[in-house]
Amino acid sequence: MNLTSPASRADKGPGYPRYFRIAGQWVNSFTVFLCVGTYIGILVIAALAQSSGIPPLRVGLGALALAIIGLVGARVYHLLVYHPLYFGRNAYQPVWDSKDGGLSVFGAFLAMAPCSFAVARLLHIPANVFWDFLGAGILAGGFWVRLGCAFNGCCGGRETRGWCGVCLHDTRGVRRRRIPVQFLEMAWWLVGGIGFIWLWPQSFPPGNYALGVLAWYGLGRFFLEPLREAPDLIAGRVRINQCVAAALVLGAGGALLARAFAS
Repeated sequence: MNLTSPASRADKGPGYPRYFRIAGQWVNSFTVFLCVGTYIGILVIAALAQSSGIPPLRVGLGALALAIIGLVGARVYHLLVYHPLYFGRNAYQPVWDSKDGGLSVFGAFLAMAPCSFAVARLLHIPANVFWDFLGAGILAGGFWVRLGCAFNGCCGGRETRGWCGVCLHDTRGVRRRRIPVQFLEMAWWLVGGIGFIWLWPQSFPPGNYALGVLAWYGLGRFFLEPLREAPDLIAGRVRINQCVAAALVLGAGGALLARAFAS
């Protein structure tokens, strides 16, 4: 197989797996799995709230509000990183069209974090308890969102001749042997979810689970980011997502250590 040119170009029409036919309409696969991930995440959050004696409907609605805020933040983060494509002199990209990707988990985190204080206050729930619920929902939903990336072809890995290569397509429909970054991140989410379930019955201080989720995700993204075919760059060479991932590990991991030593 010649890795310097497309091995094949998949049909971009409705039959291509980037799209699903729902109620007679062709819907982008990323949108489908984004909805699935959000739905499952909110269910997990509500279930944990109920197990803790907190009304699940109230918490679920609060989580839904934060999910919407997170979607806006995820897109704004992307627009800021790629602002010349959207707002430059020769801009041609539609601002809110995310069919080719363009939603950042880090942007969602940055938008949700400050707003979570206000939502927790409205729900009459301690913020650190609410964060723990959100951490579980993020672990459960993130797996499905990244599966949507695999179907859609966004956030793909670099081409490779190695044994780990898998024939995957990008958002243009070009199929090549690539490092399966989306599936590696899904595995990272899955392991994190298993760890969360294993640790949940233990009586850690409220907020520790959320910090653990942030540190875990940041660690995974730090090592997976260089494997991507088209990483988000600023100033032409700085991998902004890897920098944010490192900051997340240091911040959340440092807070966990500080709490452990303080106790």
